[in-house]
Amino acid sequence: MLFRIASFLVWAVVAAASVFWALRLTVRPYPAPPYVLSEQGPLLAGADLSRLLGVTPVVPQDAPATPPPEASRFHLAGVVAPRTPESPQGVALIAVDGKPAKPFSVGAKVDGDWVLQSVARRSVALGPARGAPAVVLEMPLLPEPATSRLSLPLNQ
Repeated sequence: MLFRIASFLVWAVVAAASVFWALRLTVRPYPAPPYVLSEQGPLLAGADLSRLLGVTPVVPQDAPATPPPEASRFHLAGVVAPRTPESPQGVALIAVDGKPAKPFSVGAKVDGDWVLQSVARRSVALGPARGAPAVVLEMPLLPEPATSRLSLPLNQ
């Protein structure tokens, strides 16, 4: 009786392993949709490891540091716009200086003296609290969705 149970368990493990490897080797994942953009970070082989090894970087003194334009500091990641354009409501996801995006409601302080002044369907306006909008950020347009047509052979 013990021999039969041990034999059954061994063959069950063999069957499970063969099903696992058969599925692992034959099943392919769905490809990513064409509108998906992959993040291409720096490769380790091309990375500068001198700072890791203790070398202090040398900054050239001849080139003056120019601050980037204010609009390039902000990236609009998403918008929840009100139904009517004259409504003072709305929320925007804004990334500041390459940091993760955070939600800001209309009238909230985004960074320094910058305030979210208004939210539209695909854009937001940033500027000083009591001034005119200085920067208008717009959402990028999404590409057309990929569609296909099923063509069947007409063998009649």
